[in-house]
Amino acid sequence: MQLLLAPPKLCERSGRTRNLEPGAPLERISLEISHQCNLRCRYCYAAASSHDHPGLTDDELQRIVAEAVKLGACLVSIVAGGEPLLRPSMTTAGQALIDFANALGCYCYLYTNCTLVTPRVADFLRSRDVSVVGKLNSLRESVQDNLAGARGSAQLIRRGIDGLLDAGFASTNPSRLALETIICPRNYDELPEIWHWMRARNIVPEVEIPTLHGRALEHLADIAFTPEEAPRKYEELFNELARIDREFYGYTWEAHPPFPAASCRLFENNCYINARGGVQPCAGVDCTLAQLRVGDFERDGLPLAEIVKLPQFTSLREVRQRVHQPCRGCKLSHECYGCRGAAYQATGDMFAPDPVCWRRPTLTSAAQSVAECHRGACGPRRVG
Repeated sequence: MQLLLAPPKLCERSGRTRNLEPGAPLERISLEISHQCNLRCRYCYAAASSHDHPGLTDDELQRIVAEAVKLGACLVSIVAGGEPLLRPSMTTAGQALIDFANALGCYCYLYTNCTLVTPRVADFLRSRDVSVVGKLNSLRESVQDNLAGARGSAQLIRRGIDGLLDAGFASTNPSRLALETIICPRNYDELPEIWHWMRARNIVPEVEIPTLHGRALEHLADIAFTPEEAPRKYEELFNELARIDREFYGYTWEAHPPFPAASCRLFENNCYINARGGVQPCAGVDCTLAQLRVGDFERDGLPLAEIVKLPQFTSLREVRQRVHQPCRGCKLSHECYGCRGAAYQATGDMFAPDPVCWRRPTLTSAAQSVAECHRGACGPRRVG
């Protein structure tokens, strides 16, 4: 009888990094470096571009990390509001935010589109306490270029991924390399092939349902299924990927949104900080709960230690009790609370039911709100 194992996750910390402190206000922070990017991905939640906001300074980012460490944080995600590697200091020894975070005992995740990952960059990152989360939306160059909004991006992305593989990021157990892939009409049919491609190379697949905000609202036909068909399409794909894992790789998991073989925990252990120093629930729930004392808000903002005590922030930690029915009563509620970003973008309520979950019996008002957005009747909702 074959023993079925849980799917592998990214390497979270080395022997040099701090352990989680039970009861600490923070376990992890996610930091948007800037909204500047060398691509124009059709699904980008930040609608990033080469001319966008330069973000916080290196000194301000270090101050935020230092504050977070005092509150218990031991994981730092450098997230892709834009492309972090556009900032020269990111790969400069002694100046890199990764070096600063590592020195304080934090393990890092670097989110990158991989186009700027050269052998030198890969070698620089290899010697740090960091895992890399890249992007790969298609194995077909034309589809990858289209979704990235830049001709030639597919070749640069594959070159970057190959560089990380050559540097040994996927040779560890667990792997230090993951790739994000959105689920959309343009790549839907090849997603099982992409899943096999990553599993065979010990790359952690982070396939996800995109949230419909930012630049995605300009490209709904490329990015989104209709609200009526979306739950069925996602159910069929997730079940097929679960079958592949079970039959070919010995991993077992139960299918639910928003990620195959994984669950979201960001409301329970994370603090998401955008490129202007605003604290928001996550990338998908893009409402500002409070403003850090950095950048334009150096005088009027709040210290992180005060923000994590605010009711609007502590309510995130109660997500499993606050999420509405039928999500709260689902048999998987102990491991899943649906996609809060999908709920927020459809209804304006981050605790509303997940509108694309196939476990829901009927097309409810949340999904109908998504349908209205498809018809152009509304834009992304804002609260706070």
